[in-house]
Amino acid sequence: MELLTTDDVARMLKVNKRTIYYWVERKQIPHIKINNKLIRFRPVDIQEFIEKNLVNSDGVDETVDEVVDEILSKIN
Repeated sequence: MELLTTDDVARMLKVNKRTIYYWVERKQIPHIKINNKLIRFRPVDIQEFIEKNLVNSDGVDETVDEVVDEILSKIN
């Protein structure tokens, strides 16, 4: 299983590495601690984190499925 580093996740989310450490400290982002020091992330957890934090332009939280359904309903 490939794990992501703090740098990887910061690049993916386009945030400062310190933001990732802040989220880890507050347990706001799923992570793995190795030897109680090294922090790593599973790609699937980061994808779920992104999906759970998706907000539309009205400020209402939506899941990816809801967004896809809305787009498909406009096309059909």
